[in-house]
Amino acid sequence: MSRDIFFQPIKELSEHFVRTAHQPQDWVESSVDVRDTHGRQYLGVTISQQVRTISFIIILATLGIFFFKSAQLQVVQGQGLFALSQKNKLREYIIPAHRGTIFDRNGRRLVSNAADFAVMLDPKGLPSNSDKRTEILDLISKKLTIDTHEIENAISNAAAAGGTALLRDNVSREDTLLLTAAFAGVAGVEIVPEEIRNYELGSVKSLAHILGYTGRITRDEFDKNRDTYFLNDKIGKDGVELSYEQELRGVFGKKQVEIDALGNPHDVVGELKARDGSNLILTIDYAMQKEAEEFLSETLDLFGKKKGVVIVTDPRNGEILAYVNLPAYDNNIFSKGISQQEYAALLNDPDRPLFARGLRGDYPSGSTIKMLVAGAALAEGIITPTTSVVSSGGIRIGQWLFPDWKAGGHGRTNVIKALAESVNTFFYYIGGGYDNFEGLGVDRLVAYFEKFGIGSKTGIDLPNEAVGFVPSPEWKLKKKGERWYIGDTYHIAIGQGDVLVAPLQVNLYTAYFANGGKNYIPHVVKRIEGAGLPEKNREIIPRVYRSDVLPPDATETVRQGLREAVMSGSARRLSLLPIEAAGKTGTAQWSTDKAPHAWFTGWAPFNDPRLVITVLIEEGEEGSKSAILAAYNFLSWYYRDYLPLLDKAP
Repeated sequence: MSRDIFFQPIKELSEHFVRTAHQPQDWVESSVDVRDTHGRQYLGVTISQQVRTISFIIILATLGIFFFKSAQLQVVQGQGLFALSQKNKLREYIIPAHRGTIFDRNGRRLVSNAADFAVMLDPKGLPSNSDKRTEILDLISKKLTIDTHEIENAISNAAAAGGTALLRDNVSREDTLLLTAAFAGVAGVEIVPEEIRNYELGSVKSLAHILGYTGRITRDEFDKNRDTYFLNDKIGKDGVELSYEQELRGVFGKKQVEIDALGNPHDVVGELKARDGSNLILTIDYAMQKEAEEFLSETLDLFGKKKGVVIVTDPRNGEILAYVNLPAYDNNIFSKGISQQEYAALLNDPDRPLFARGLRGDYPSGSTIKMLVAGAALAEGIITPTTSVVSSGGIRIGQWLFPDWKAGGHGRTNVIKALAESVNTFFYYIGGGYDNFEGLGVDRLVAYFEKFGIGSKTGIDLPNEAVGFVPSPEWKLKKKGERWYIGDTYHIAIGQGDVLVAPLQVNLYTAYFANGGKNYIPHVVKRIEGAGLPEKNREIIPRVYRSDVLPPDATETVRQGLREAVMSGSARRLSLLPIEAAGKTGTAQWSTDKAPHAWFTGWAPFNDPRLVITVLIEEGEEGSKSAILAAYNFLSWYYRDYLPLLDKAP
């Protein structure tokens, strides 16, 4: 409807008044003597019919406008305006769930929650008046020592995401009292309670690589999980905090609170209670983790090294009992809010303390891979347990010499002696062949490496594991532009060249032989105990990773070779243990100007294995000197001192 229809009468009337301003006789027809029924006299004027008509039209038009607007507000926009008024009257608050606690296998608490506070700003609570808004932002800037531009950015991001802006977290109780007083009556600013993760590591810093840490949710993470997370929420970033995020987190609740005109909360009008997260019982034994870290640290100091790994598992079920990466870090600095300078220092540290070597490192396997090569050759009929070759110091192909580690060689050698003394010549023969002796060849070597899990994930319940690498002729041609030579086959047959493994993978294929032909998927969580969620109470059921990759007789022959390594070969130090053990040392070349990596991997007792232990010392030179020392010290402590206590425990 055109506004001219309503305002035309008014326009005509005003023009009439102007036109007749000096002609009152035209619109005041006469003064009349008016008497009422009691004879009283009044002086009146008579208004023309035209004026009365125009006035009537104006009144009707005005009433029409009011009626039209009223109908529009109540009928057309009524529902939306009602919802808006309710929104202004009610405010929804998120109720965070208590994050689950984490314990070791014996009930020692490793992670708990501590009280914390944060300063939040709700953009909807800020006044619309620009002067008052500026006054509030200046106050916030002064009290929190935050630049106003930073505050504006936080407000803008929060408004776009439909949440509140985080101004400061990790506020102490003392500061909370001061800030509460400073912001009393300031619309939109709230001091809210939070929880902060407390990692109770004690002296065992290596637990950080298992537990991980939590941090503020990023905008990308929030956008992908709006239904289950809220802005400024905390989320697992690494370790079990990340891989068991959904179990630990629980389910947040909500409450609707009636607020006054100043944005101050009053009565709670509706509430959906939060459900706390589940607790985790780890497979990790704190005492074993502590001793493994100490023995590795002592060994590193003895040989002047800084970086190493110890992994101890139970071959009967795949439980990881100790998992040590050195150097380590304190994950409490992340939960409390790490500064850019602190984070940069960790990232730029040449020793890479954040790097979980045992899980994410890719290393040449050294001689530890020889157990797989021997097993494959036995399975394929390339050799029998009695097949022997003569080791005279190496073999020569044209101008190239492929040496043994022992000058002059090892003499006549069968597979058991080859494993015990790590005889390279024997593995050159069975890996690539020599003269009239047929070897496995690269295709079968690659196939068996992959059967044992090299090049694929183990399935451990920790994030971002490495998969290792198995080279092939196709890869070399594409990557390096070179064809595959017999020397390449010789190299991978002794664990050199381009084949790469993670320490956890070495532990896993060692467990296969410890168990006589079967191993389990490794895991660090033993049980989940749901808080208020009985269906979440569950034991982690061990799952078989590999079984019967080799015929039983081939597996047993390899086992005997690894036992012989302890009795008379490169792992003789373990013969001093109070129980029978088996294992394999390794020395892995990886650089032309740096010392090789040192390996040991093995198990004990030999016929009833309870532990599989794998040790890697970066640039540790010979595995038979450095890596085996850390393994021996740990196994000696476990079987002499700790196991008797475990067997007596209820």
